[in-house]
Amino acid sequence: MILAACSWVLSFSLVAPSQGDDAPSGVPAEDETGVAPEGEGPPPADPPATEDASSRTSEVAAPAEPTMEDIFGNPSVGAEEAEPPSGEPAVVAGPEVPRADPPPPASPGEPTMDDIFGDPSVRPSEAAVHAEASPPSAIAPTKDRDRPRRPRLRSRDDLHFSLRLLSSVYFAVAKTDDPGLERNENRLEFRLSYAPNRRIELVGDIEAVFFGASQATDLGGLTRSGTVSPFHLESDAAYVAIYDLLPNLDVKLGRQIVRWGTADQFNPTNNINADDLEDRPLFTEPIANQMLVIDWAPLDDRLYFQGVYVPLFTPALLPPSATDALLDPYGPVPFADQADLDAIDAARALFEIDPGLIPTITSQVDSRRLKFSDGQAAFKVGTNLGGVFDLSASYYYGLHDIPTPVDVQSAFKQDATGEPGTPECCVDSVVRLKYPRMQVVGLDFSTQLPFLDNLGLWGEAALFIPQPEDLFIGFPRPQDVTPDDGINNPVTSIAGPTIESTPYVKATAGIDYTIGKHVYLQGQYLRGFIDEIGAAHIGNYLVAGTELSFLGRHLLVRLFGVVDFPTGRGDEGSYVIYPALMAKPKWGYVTIELGSFFLLGGPDTKFGKKATGSSIVFAKAIGQF
Repeated sequence: MILAACSWVLSFSLVAPSQGDDAPSGVPAEDETGVAPEGEGPPPADPPATEDASSRTSEVAAPAEPTMEDIFGNPSVGAEEAEPPSGEPAVVAGPEVPRADPPPPASPGEPTMDDIFGDPSVRPSEAAVHAEASPPSAIAPTKDRDRPRRPRLRSRDDLHFSLRLLSSVYFAVAKTDDPGLERNENRLEFRLSYAPNRRIELVGDIEAVFFGASQATDLGGLTRSGTVSPFHLESDAAYVAIYDLLPNLDVKLGRQIVRWGTADQFNPTNNINADDLEDRPLFTEPIANQMLVIDWAPLDDRLYFQGVYVPLFTPALLPPSATDALLDPYGPVPFADQADLDAIDAARALFEIDPGLIPTITSQVDSRRLKFSDGQAAFKVGTNLGGVFDLSASYYYGLHDIPTPVDVQSAFKQDATGEPGTPECCVDSVVRLKYPRMQVVGLDFSTQLPFLDNLGLWGEAALFIPQPEDLFIGFPRPQDVTPDDGINNPVTSIAGPTIESTPYVKATAGIDYTIGKHVYLQGQYLRGFIDEIGAAHIGNYLVAGTELSFLGRHLLVRLFGVVDFPTGRGDEGSYVIYPALMAKPKWGYVTIELGSFFLLGGPDTKFGKKATGSSIVFAKAIGQF
């Protein structure tokens, strides 16, 4: 859902034997045979049968010119086993290797070599974490809907470790004054989960993020490694989980991500974690935060409850284009009333007469106090009916993670910084922003319709009850902002509501459908976009696209887009076009992705305005071991 580069992902997995095969993501599955009782060792298994000589090749063939089947595999084989698209790209199988004949069956109750060393028919690439063609998003089809699921109790000393390395480059090609390299991100990610027993799990994740471009702007910057080679650390997980603290009650404490909602990527009921909006083609990713999460499932999936408390507020991570938009004196002003918008347009008209009134703009964001009442709380109750229909209701009390302007103070500079009558020479403006408080009551569902060939259907709606906010804009000198009334009535300020107390609804409804083995279709209607708050600012959107798979899902072609429908006087539509091509060679471990993210529309439209940034092309190569 939004060129030369490479993006490598390496993932190593160490998984000790455990019990169960339906543990949640990030929790190793358990061995179906169970764990031997403590103090009792299993009797030795029969030795494996020797390899048949016919399965070995005595001579190595001379290298030959690779064919398409050598690179992408035999489509007549891969296509038969291909799964329909899901929330994560399909696992890429590793190279085919000759295997020995299976050993003779063991006596009943006697462990086999597979029980001890694992099933040799499962290759490492199939047991590892899915290779990501791109993180789950509106343009990465998703059929698995999130709901709290209680993990299976596992064996002692259950360890899982993964390492991921990522590098990517984006190039700005349109909607920019400076085409060229825009983003070069390199990530080194480590994740570890350890269960010392069946009740406790420790989960940690650390990500070192490097940016290829130096940020040194002077000689002093060249003496600091942080500016010459900028990097920072991120973490998606650092928590302790206690399972069955009380019967059917689990507790997680620490840094984590909680996802709510059944829609694909655009979830109005999902407000617990702040949004990472920096990487625009992903639209949004959650930012982990410190929190307490309590899950109680007295009837398993048939009835479950989840409570969340977040003591510290974390704001959204905005793209650099957000700052550019705020510093633009002609940028959008979020007044709710048309009369106030007309008044600010009249004030800006004076910029054409006297460019010296164009201000130098700076900003201040209100910080949140560290107190209990400033935290965020959320509660959810849900059920699964007959294994085919998920339904949940939720409540959230907290803050909107994107700040809104509430005060603008302007004054003439004591010392001019340029020639009189030139832009930004004579006026300073300071914009103060704050995070508005809100309550959200949500309802969501998802199902599949067997009588329509398992067509997927989902929807969620959230009733937002906002705290009202006003915006005050002061002028450096009195000016008439109502010139059409025929009366000269200069004023020193404009004030009006930006967020009204009127409750409003955000909603998402969607369907997806797979045609045969090669075509996936998805469509979603959105009432309200990620950044929109306030009844006067809610728009209507359509997100739709398709994914075509070839050569046994070794070659994927995706085309997704977003349509912004006009909603009022003078409003025009705008669009996002997001094509992508992904290739997964048959050797496994590697996915190559080429794509673009084009924003189309006028400078005053949703996706055409400066705040949305430039149109880009990108390339990625993602590898996994």
